[in-house]
Formats: sequence, structure tokens, C-alpha cells
Amino acid sequence: MKKLAIFAFLVVLLSMGVMAIEDRDKDDIEITITTENNQITANDFAIFDVAVASNLLRDSDFFIAKNFYSDKWRVTADPYIVSVQSGFSKKTRLKVVPLGFLAQGKYNLIITVESRDKAIIKEVPLEVEIIPFGEENVKTDLIIDSKIDPRSGTIARVKLENLFNYDIEEVTILFTSELFDFKREVSLEANEIKIEKFNLEFDETVELGEYLFKVNVKSGHEVLGGANKKIELTSYTEVTEKVFRSNNFNKRIIVTRENTGTEESSEIVNLELTSFERFLAKYSDQPDEIENVGGKYVVHWIFNLSPGDRKDIVVTLPYGTYLAILLLIIVFIYIALYVSRKKVVLIKRVADVHKDREGIKGIKIILHLTNRGNKAIHKIRVIDYLPKLVAASNKDFTTMRPSKVQRSHDGRMRLVWDLDGLDRGEERIISYIAKSKLSIIGKLTLPDAVVEYHSGKKYIHVRSNKLTLLTQASEKEEES
Repeated sequence: MKKLAIFAFLVVLLSMGVMAIEDRDKDDIEITITTENNQITANDFAIFDVAVASNLLRDSDFFIAKNFYSDKWRVTADPYIVSVQSGFSKKTRLKVVPLGFLAQGKYNLIITVESRDKAIIKEVPLEVEIIPFGEENVKTDLIIDSKIDPRSGTIARVKLENLFNYDIEEVTILFTSELFDFKREVSLEANEIKIEKFNLEFDETVELGEYLFKVNVKSGHEVLGGANKKIELTSYTEVTEKVFRSNNFNKRIIVTRENTGTEESSEIVNLELTSFERFLAKYSDQPDEIENVGGKYVVHWIFNLSPGDRKDIVVTLPYGTYLAILLLIIVFIYIALYVSRKKVVLIKRVADVHKDREGIKGIKIILHLTNRGNKAIHKIRVIDYLPKLVAASNKDFTTMRPSKVQRSHDGRMRLVWDLDGLDRGEERIISYIAKSKLSIIGKLTLPDAVVEYHSGKKYIHVRSNKLTLLTQASEKEEES
């Protein structure tokens, strides 16, 4: 029993000794933290120098941040084991790296310094402060025209560039102005560049002027970035054009320009015409310029249109008018020719000439009578004259004998044939031989013959041609 009591007493003394040694050992270990850089952006890492000084009576190995764990931070020591001799100190370098997106602010971390025999374990606090990259953690640009036509609207683009090396799961884009209010949730991968489009449409009654468009990018309550831009809703010109082309004989080309915008516009109207069209063209407004381009003519009008104004340029190509005039001329010519054309034609010619050594002794004369009218004619009289010294006897008429043969007071012979009628298109041939008792020397002129007939109440005379005969060796017949 005494032995058992003595053993228990020794165990207690030994435990108290060990505890005393451990407490003394802890006091003999001094840990100093030197901060090289503990203010970092979320993409950087913090550096700490950890110095372990030992006053133990033995050499010891120490593990630095051996069992550190965090879902937001990674802590590494280099070297992570330091061997410290009694009375000396050793340094190691700690690298503290964020594992994901962290909002700005101060963060406290606890690491341990533990001896290999686990007799000594000390907790060491570290403070790391997350600071912004600059003004933005997500670089934000608003891409939009500085002047917008409110009628057609526009597309605004918000460009986001994640400056973090980590994904940001919940990003809110607030795109606002006096005219609209957009809110959109997106996510950004590490270092991702993303462009979000916003369709902007404006009411017809929107007031023109300058507006401030704002973009704010947040994650929770943390502002990641933003952008502002002044945009002007401007006055505008809206000119519509209509071109009408008629297909009538009198062709019309109507070019209509109308300004339905809010400010004055300068207009140029170009119209291409052929050479013939240019010759015919009549303009409601005189062109400012006409130029020849490649064989065609381009007509230019230059003018201004105030808001609400309209201008009609009318070009008339009067094909029908000119065609009607041409047709009238043709009809007139036809009528004139028809009226002036002889319905009954009488042609006189010489079929044969009998000559002796001195001159002309006889002539065979043919009278060719034709009805060219569109109806028959009646009571026709054909009269022919023979000059002095020339006569015809009854036996000299080969086709039709004359009704009368007379001598005029000047010595000429007058031959008269009376015909009952002549149908449309009908022809009659009267031939006879005229003789002279004396040879005719030089020139012999045969006067024109005459045909007389009734047309309605009119008594019409139609004369034939005259004939001239020459007795020279180069004798020829001339008609007059």
C-alpha cells in the first residue's frame, strides 16, 4: 500500500514537472510578424515574414501554418519547417492569397506555429486588407452614340471587364437615366470581357435635349464599377421621296420630296433623260443644271425643305401631243394630196416619128386617159390640138375616131372625142397619126391636150403635158 502511494506521488510530481517545462518552453519561444505588404487587391497576395526565436535548451523544429484551412484564403510558408537552435531565430516567408472574389475591407486570419513534438503550439494573427484596383474592380465602358435620333432609337452596349482573377457569380448592372431604368443580373468569369446590349426606344413625345446615362455595376452592396455619358436627343431630318411615272401618251414624271423631320434639309433631285426626252421635256420648276453623262442627260434640282414642307417636281413628256400633231400633219398632207391629186389623168406622148431627109413628115400621137378617182365619171370630152402645117385625116385614127374635127381661127386643128363614161380605174387609149405636107425643120411643139368632165355640179378641165420634137441628129423628146 505504501508502495502504491509512493508511485502515485511520483506520477503527480512528474506531471507537474512536464507542465512546468511546457509553460516555460512557451515562454522561451518568441514569434515576430513583419508585414511586407498586407494591403492588396483581390488579384494580388500579401507577404509576411515570420521570425521564430528560441530560448529553449534544445534545438527544435517548427511547422508554420501547417493546418491552416479557409475557403477564402490560401496561406503558404517557404520554408514551412524551420529548425531553430537554442538562442537563435529563424525566418520564413508567408504568402497569403485570396481564393475568390472578396469585397473591399480588412480580414483577420489565424495561423499556428507548432513544434514537431507538438509540445509548443502558438496562434499568430494576420491582418490583410483588400483594396480596390483603382476606381473600378470591374472596368466598365458605356458604348453609345453621343447623338441619337429619338425616332429610330438605338442600341447601348455596356462593356464589362472583370479585373479579378476569380469568377464573380452575382453581378448587377444598373443602367438608368430620366428616360429608362434597366436592371440586369449577370456573372463574370475570371478576367472575362463581356458586352451586354440594351435596346433603347423613345416615346414620340420625348423632349429633345441632353440627358445623362448612368451605368453602375455592383455585387451585393459592393460597387465594382460604373460609367456615365451625356447623350443628346437631337433634332432630325426625315425626307421621304415618291416617284410617280404615268403611262399615258403624255407621260408625266412626278418627284415628291417631303420633310417630316424637325430641321431644315438640303435636297438634290437627279433625273436621267434620253436626248429625245430632253428635247420634249417640260418642267414645272426649271432645273438648276443639266449635264451630259455618257450620252444621256442628268437634270439636277437643288433646294431646301423646311420642316413640314413638300415639293413636287413635275416633268411632262408630251409624246401624245407631238404624236397628235404629227398625225394631223400626215392627215392634212394626205387630204391635200388627195384633193390636189388629179382624179382623171391625161398623158400625151409620141409613139413614132416619120422623117425624110429634110425634116419631120409624120407623127404617131397617143393620148392615155386614166380614171384614178374612186368612182366612175360620165360625159367625158377629150380635146387635142395640132399645130399649123400638121393635120389628121379620117384614115389616120387607128383606135377611136373623133366626134368633131375643127379648124381654129389661128389655123390649128381641133380634135374632139366624146366618151360616155369611164369606170373607176379604167383606162382608154386614143391614137392617131398627124402628117405634114411639108417637111418640118427645127423644133415642133405639140400643145397639151384637154379632158373635160362633170363632177357633181363642177365642170373640170385637166390638161396633159406638152411635147417638143427636134429634127437634129441628137433629136429627143422633152415633156413640159
